[in-house]
Formats: sequence, C-alpha cells, structure tokens
Amino acid sequence: MTSTIAPPDTDTGEQDFPFRSSISTHPAPMTVSKSPSTPTKASLDVLISSYAFSNIEFESLTITFTVAGNNWGEDAPDILTPVWNKVSPKIELPPGWSQDTSNPEPGQFTFKPKNEKAEPDDALRLHLDDIHVSAIEGITDVVISVEAPGDKPKFKDATHPIGKFPIGFELKNFRADDPIVENGQSTKVNWRVDGDDNAIYQFFVNGVEKKLEGGRIEPPFDTGPLHTTTVYKITAKQEVSNGWIPYSDSTVVYVHDGDVTAANALIAGLRPALLKTLISYDVPKIIGEGRAGTKYQYTGPGDGLIVGELTISGGEGAKAELEVRLICEGFPTTEAKVSVGSSDGYSRKHIVTPVPSGEAWTALINVENSSGTTTGRVKIYWVSLSGDNRSPSRLWPPPGR
Repeated sequence: MTSTIAPPDTDTGEQDFPFRSSISTHPAPMTVSKSPSTPTKASLDVLISSYAFSNIEFESLTITFTVAGNNWGEDAPDILTPVWNKVSPKIELPPGWSQDTSNPEPGQFTFKPKNEKAEPDDALRLHLDDIHVSAIEGITDVVISVEAPGDKPKFKDATHPIGKFPIGFELKNFRADDPIVENGQSTKVNWRVDGDDNAIYQFFVNGVEKKLEGGRIEPPFDTGPLHTTTVYKITAKQEVSNGWIPYSDSTVVYVHDGDVTAANALIAGLRPALLKTLISYDVPKIIGEGRAGTKYQYTGPGDGLIVGELTISGGEGAKAELEVRLICEGFPTTEAKVSVGSSDGYSRKHIVTPVPSGEAWTALINVENSSGTTTGRVKIYWVSLSGDNRSPSRLWPPPGR
C-alpha cells in the first residue's frame, strides 16, 4: 500500500512532501473485529526514507493514527483502534534521530533529526503490533507531517488511507504462475479470494479495464500470448458509511525478447525518439569531484513504462560514472550505470521499469568524477499502456522550478 503525493499548491507556496513513505498491514487487507471480546488483531509497518542524493532540512516528523485511548464506546468508521493502550510499538530510527516524548498523545509519534537535517538514505521504521482493530467498517487515515524550519515554506502532509474490510474478506497471492515468459508464450494470473459477496471488482491489463459481468472475476485469468511486458491489476471495492473501501494489488509479467528490450528500447515498434520525453539531463563538461545528485518525481495518468537511455564519454585519462535509479513503491528498484575509464571512452545503456496507474515514481541521477573531462546525457521517456496519452504530472521539482 502506497500513497501518491499531490503536486505542491503554488498559490500557498507549500513544498511537496519531502520523503518516500509507505504503509503495509498484516493481514492485508485489514478486517474489522467481530466484537470487543473477540478482536481481530493486526500489525502495521510505516516506512519513511530520504532520497539517495539529497539532504532534507526539517525540524520534526510526526506520524498520526486516528484512535481512541481505551474505550470501545468511541469506536467509529475512521478509527484504527479504540484501545490504543493495547498496541505495542517498535521504532527503528536513523543514526542521530530521537523520539520526542514531551507531549504524548494517543496514536501520535514525533521524531527529530540531528542538526535538523535528514541525511541521504536515512530510513525510519515504525512497527505496530497487537492492534485490536476497530469493529466498524470504514476508512482510517494515517497522516505523516513534516515541520519545516521557521523561515521555510511548510511541507504538504502525506496521507495514507487504510480500509477496514468486513470480517472474513480476503484477497491475497495475486501473482503470475510464470512471472517471466518468452515472446508469444502465455501464463495464468492467480489469486485467492474469500468473504467477498458484497465486493465489486475491477480488472486491468496494461491500464485497460476488462469488462466484468456482475462486477465479478474468478481466478485463474489466462493471459493469452504475450508480446510485451504486461501489468495486471485487480481492485476490490466495498461501500461503507464513510466512503468506498478500495484494495488493490498488482503483478507484472516480463516478456523476454518482446517488444520492450533493454538492447534497443523498442516499445511496440517505436524508438525513443517517438516517445514522450520527460527528462533530458545533460552533464556539462566537468572536471574533478563530480556534482550533486538530481531527483525528479512524476505520477502517471495510467499504467505505463519508463524507458531511460544513458550515455557517457570522456577524453583521454577521464574516469567517471553516470548512474540512474528508477524507483516505484511496490516494485524492485531498477538501476543502470555507464562509465568511462582506462581504454573505454564511450558507454551507452537502456533501462526500463513499469509504473502502475497513479503511482508516484522517482528518477535519481548521479555523476561521480575522479579525473578528466566527462560529458554525459540521460534521457527518460514515458510510454502509455492505458490509451491515455497525456504526459505524467511532475511532482518534483515543482512546476516552474
């Protein structure tokens, strides 16, 4: 389960939420308790991390759960648990960070970094165990807020909605029998479902919804012959008093030697020059210690693919490396490096990663120089798999910067 953070509001001068954040629950999805005497017990993990190539200046970070201290009578659709005092938290902090316990509130945790700054790759984990889940179906929000230094514009919050499904609901193990197939081969997508009599489903193949009679689909789903890397997504929804509870899961079938290849970056016969260019990053001629990393963040209008092309060259005696990492929560990080050194004066590579509809993805670009003069380029393209040909929305840097 991940959040997609909206672009900053330029009218108020707010900054985008500066960290990566994700929340997972066990079981997933979470189901309500039958009664206070027979509670459903769950656990929850919050993961917050900074980016690889940047420092973040801030005063404090607060995670807030909607809870009641110790009273089932205060239970409500937006409550995670009405007996917060039974929850067992476990906290893992980056070096130099500390927990602020000066003003304790039920369901709230506040942390402060050393010297009011998060270092690159700092990671915070908050694990909650023995959660006695609310007995009322609904949606409960987990809000992560970051306090900016006094002279800086404030940061936007990251809000993660968590659905509390009816007792017995289960949707798990959504996966392909064969996650990697050869061009033209097929496989089956399987999952396990139970307690879903009132659920409505949507099923997507590369962002295109398959029409389901009566809102139902039964496993397994036969993919038929595949010729390109394909993203499958299933969404279950149930209506409750404070909205529709959604739960989604995605899986990818990679097609070896299909229309998407790392060797030629062909997408359905289109070369990169014909695709939507999102990032064109030129490394000017530089000498010495290199330059700071650069971060770009987007969210797509539908399922799609990110295709990156890296090149680097150097004169005699040059030694340098150009690295790109593509990050999308829920998928393994994809990275590629090109370098020059010794007798190698030129290097070129491609990188490809899928991005499900609405998910935020990040491109991190870093250059390391140890000697000589180097010139490099990173070009990143967007390929829509949903039929929506709009370009992804840029989250960072904010538009206009």
